Amino acid sequence: MVVIGITGNGGVGKTTLASNLGVCLAVGGIRTLLIDANLYFPGVGTHFGVQSRYTIHDFIRDPHMDLEWLIYNIHGLKDLYLILGDEAYLPHPNISFRPVGGLIELVREHFGMILVDFPSGLPVSSHPIIEHIDYQILVIDPTVVPRIDLIPWVDELIKKYLALGKDEVFVVINKPLIAEKDLYRLEEHIEGELGVPLLATIPYEQEIIEGLHAGTPSCLLGNVPEALGVLAAEIIEIFL
Repeated sequence: MVVIGITGNGGVGKTTLASNLGVCLAVGGIRTLLIDANLYFPGVGTHFGVQSRYTIHDFIRDPHMDLEWLIYNIHGLKDLYLILGDEAYLPHPNISFRPVGGLIELVREHFGMILVDFPSGLPVSSHPIIEHIDYQILVIDPTVVPRIDLIPWVDELIKKYLALGKDEVFVVINKPLIAEKDLYRLEEHIEGELGVPLLATIPYEQEIIEGLHAGTPSCLLGNVPEALGVLAAEIIEIFL
């Protein structure tokens, strides 16, 4: 009954990571629910190549709906369940995230692990969800930052997520295409100087990208990158 929020800036591979992580946890025997809480631009369904007749947007319109209509089970993987978003939804800046928190409380006791895929960027509008999660994993992709600005940028980013999120933030560095010495310096800075737990560094893997294009997470195809498997094991050990 652990709820983890997956947060991060746009383009860091947050949804791809959450989708593959959900598969890894389910394969490991953890009854896992992945909630697409990106109400503006939901994308979990695309990652699995599936659609659901009922979505989280339907729940927001009718919080008393039958939850069995809402929860989608991935065929062939008995321990992975999804609550998808409506990908045809036209983004509305005034949509309320508060019902998502209520939804988490309704389903919490039925799953060993719940992963909540947040909207991209700082959890400002989505802040009502924060009080309903137990832990926050911040996904960082340092590739888009000039080398000279990398450490100050990471410092500022983590400070902002700490201020708006849970008191403790765990970090995953995702698909970093930077020099090895710069990556090592970044890892040491996050854990050593900032004192923020670094759960894993997930290298760029072509299999993950191919899985995204195919609408099937690479972990579901049996292509489990070693770093993802280690991350799933780490999450089970720390949080369960």
